[in-house]
Amino acid sequence: MEGVTICRSGASDSGLSTYFTHIISYSHSWREGVWMTKVPLIIDSNERGPLKDAVVRAAERQGIPVKQEFLQGMGDYKAGDGHIECKSLSDLFQSTYSGHLMRQMENLDANCQRVFVVVHGDLAKYVKISNNQGRKTTYSKALNTLTGIIARIMADFDCHVWRANNYSEAAMFVTKLHSKLHTSASSHGAKAITRVSTNDIRTDMLLSIPGFGQDLVEKLLEKCGSIEEMLHVESIKQVKGMGSVLRQRLVEVLTSEEPVKVERKYSKRRGKI
Repeated sequence: MEGVTICRSGASDSGLSTYFTHIISYSHSWREGVWMTKVPLIIDSNERGPLKDAVVRAAERQGIPVKQEFLQGMGDYKAGDGHIECKSLSDLFQSTYSGHLMRQMENLDANCQRVFVVVHGDLAKYVKISNNQGRKTTYSKALNTLTGIIARIMADFDCHVWRANNYSEAAMFVTKLHSKLHTSASSHGAKAITRVSTNDIRTDMLLSIPGFGQDLVEKLLEKCGSIEEMLHVESIKQVKGMGSVLRQRLVEVLTSEEPVKVERKYSKRRGKI
């Protein structure tokens, strides 16, 4: 049954409960005796081409509704609080050389709660095309460069990178990630972990700051040891994966006497290279 949820009213007439049927914007499906809301996968309105087509097909197979809207430069797809930026190999290499990639990552890091990057394409095919177009390279050189770019992204920003060989694999990851981000841990057997360390309140406080994920917070606490030590810029500069934007945000949160708001920096999307 799609698009319908049935709610039971407390009111009754002649001892019989009244049922109301509400049509809502999100589709629902029945699983294990529970109505499960299927939240739409958001596709940026500027997204075009075979990857988008593959994502739409994969979403249809998994019963995931899709919706297009302008994401204001914050990735190509949005799954809950996760923003997904997809890069072909040629786009990744050229945007790295132009400096656009790092500006884009800074924008995502500053404005998005969770960031995922999908790099897709056949490296051997890329090398062959590059050589045919006069850009001489070898597979080993291209692999070394690709690995370095991915390592740099993961070291400098609080994000995850997935490598896919083709459009189909990239689309599968996007839709699977969307599903997992909307599946509670208890539904797949994982048990919630109750923290018992004295870091609990500090960790929760730091995790509430946009751009601060679990890995980064753990590194921050390990390096600084205390919230007070985090007031010293030289101390937090030594934390790997924490760029200048996040450092400035942390200091503002800890010292500002006024409300601290994240400035949304909307940059114009450049076309795929």
